[in-house]
Amino acid sequence: MSLLFPIMAFGSLLVGVPIYLHLRRKDEKNLVEFPTLRFLDDQPVARARPMWPRNWPLMLLRIIGMLLLIAAFTWPYFNNEQTVIVKESRVYILDNTLSAQTRGGFNKSRTRLAEEIESSDMGTQIGVIELGSTTQIAARLGDKKPATALAVKDIEPSSERGDFVDAFRTAAEMLSDSLGAKRRIVLLSDCQSNQWLLDANSPPFLRDIEVEIANVPETEITNFALSAPRARRVTRDGDSWVEVGVTVTLQGDHGPSEIVFRDRGREMDRVQLESASNKDDKTQGQTDAADNPIVYGTAFAQWKVNPTEWTAGEITIEGSTDDLVGDNRVFFSLAPVRKGKIELIVDSLFLRRALSPEVMSNRWDINSVNEDSPLVRSAETAPDVLCLESHRLQSADVRSTVRSDLSAGRGVILFVDKITPVISGFLREMGIEAGVSQQQPTEPGTFRYVYAEHPIFAPFRTTELGNLAEVKFTNYRRLKVNDAASLAFSAAGDPLVFESNAGPGRLIVFAFAFDRSDTNWPIQPTFIPFLDQTLQYVRGEPTTETFFEPGESVVWDLPAGTQAKNIVVAPLDPSTMGIADGIAPIIVEVEARKASFPLPAHPGHFSIRYDSADSLGAILDVNASPLESELVYEPEPRVLENWGRTTVDAASEIAPNEEPASDRPTAISMSKMEALQQMNWWYILTAAMALLMVETIWGVQQEK
Repeated sequence: MSLLFPIMAFGSLLVGVPIYLHLRRKDEKNLVEFPTLRFLDDQPVARARPMWPRNWPLMLLRIIGMLLLIAAFTWPYFNNEQTVIVKESRVYILDNTLSAQTRGGFNKSRTRLAEEIESSDMGTQIGVIELGSTTQIAARLGDKKPATALAVKDIEPSSERGDFVDAFRTAAEMLSDSLGAKRRIVLLSDCQSNQWLLDANSPPFLRDIEVEIANVPETEITNFALSAPRARRVTRDGDSWVEVGVTVTLQGDHGPSEIVFRDRGREMDRVQLESASNKDDKTQGQTDAADNPIVYGTAFAQWKVNPTEWTAGEITIEGSTDDLVGDNRVFFSLAPVRKGKIELIVDSLFLRRALSPEVMSNRWDINSVNEDSPLVRSAETAPDVLCLESHRLQSADVRSTVRSDLSAGRGVILFVDKITPVISGFLREMGIEAGVSQQQPTEPGTFRYVYAEHPIFAPFRTTELGNLAEVKFTNYRRLKVNDAASLAFSAAGDPLVFESNAGPGRLIVFAFAFDRSDTNWPIQPTFIPFLDQTLQYVRGEPTTETFFEPGESVVWDLPAGTQAKNIVVAPLDPSTMGIADGIAPIIVEVEARKASFPLPAHPGHFSIRYDSADSLGAILDVNASPLESELVYEPEPRVLENWGRTTVDAASEIAPNEEPASDRPTAISMSKMEALQQMNWWYILTAAMALLMVETIWGVQQEK
């Protein structure tokens, strides 16, 4: 037997201190002698010591208890073969992101991990970390191995997205308190390159920790992937259409396939994809990655819909073999259109016809105000959008109405067809300086530049709704904007369309009138879709983010006017718009009009209902991250050197004249950490506390 802290044995000397103080005879000092007691001074001193212990067993019990307590703190341990010594503390990082499922990689890693746990010896301490959208500890280093192996087998594959740095930091924290003399992290992953990018220059945190990358990355990958679905409603010939686009990623030598568009379970369109052998060597959107090019493209489809119903769409790829099937479908949705109100103060026949009930019956209610008619407003009749021509600003009532609408957050569309001193003064209030009309001296001009990313122009980046290049201008007003964003310019460089910051409401200003004297736009196919898109934008309805990734945490705000104590999040069956089977609904309590909940680990449509109501409150579209489809690998990442890892080769290297260490522990080779694993300290401490408790009870009984 040896002592880990032998210096603590000197504490046993303190046992004699209370005994000495108790037994030694003290000489009295400063005595006051009474005359009546002086005759007792000649009496002999008693032979027995007045302070001699009267209860030897009780004193011995106290001494033994104190000695055991001191002996416990010396931490005795035994050097024998029966001692279980943790020679290695090992943490596995199991990558459970979508890319790890390539060619069944996740199932192989999970099986391998369970087998290594079950076959490991008693001298190896094992912990497991699952890497998904967040880093989760599946098993701690102190857990029993059968339970750890069972927990690993119960891990289901997910479609989440995660980065390595959080997993390695968590593993390093676990190993910082481990018992093993050797500490190791084993990564079971496909080593996707973009997972190493986050915090690549982080200060070292893997000092004295070995890092082993267990898996060999796959080669010659063939993968189809869909990402970034986008959908919008457009109006064409008085009908409501849905226009859908999706980004297509092709990698490797793929065969012919098809992209299928569905809405509420019904197939709406198909787009053919050529095989890789039919494409040219140089393809737009192509990048080279490890001799396995990735090609990016876009597929579009459109179909007629009922604007008063939900659109719950799904896009899938069908065709040849794919090494990663989890990114072959995406989901999108559009909420029903709430019919808006327009107050129309214009004389243009084209605008009146385009916004007539025959053309916009399913989307807008129109209230046309004639020039001699008064403006009568109430809370029920207040419009969502005010459309007017600048010559109507001569009226003080109209100017006041524009100000109040913008202050109340309502949208305004202004067509500048005339400039007068009164109109110019009002425009100056809106941050617009009006100049003279600019008439094209020769042939009509076209747009020189259009801000295609703005919502009113975004649907026209393609020519499916018409070509904006065919719009020509013969006359417009020169306007200078001080606090506005220019959205389109003429051939002469003058702003034609801009958005002004004139209040909480949105103000879109056109430097021309929709009249044949200024432009041919009213007879172009883009006219009605553009007008409808602009009305929807200035309407300014609050939008809620509905695109999420698997496993993402969501903080949901209740819409204005909605009262609920709970929200129910459940998978949606698009064909019936009811709750689908497979995943149990989640009931979340609403606090301060907010509800927080995590999304499931797989893509799909998920509905939100308020207080278990049958009607849909919202649809959440959960799609895998497009980064998970970039199957480019880095098996020997340099970032590990920045993080301070110890390589396996350097840690296990043995000097030429040095013999390998024996597994049998000895008094010399046993480390402090190994000695701390023995339970002797606890046994002695328990015995000491038990004796002291018996002593206390005995002493109390003696006093009684």
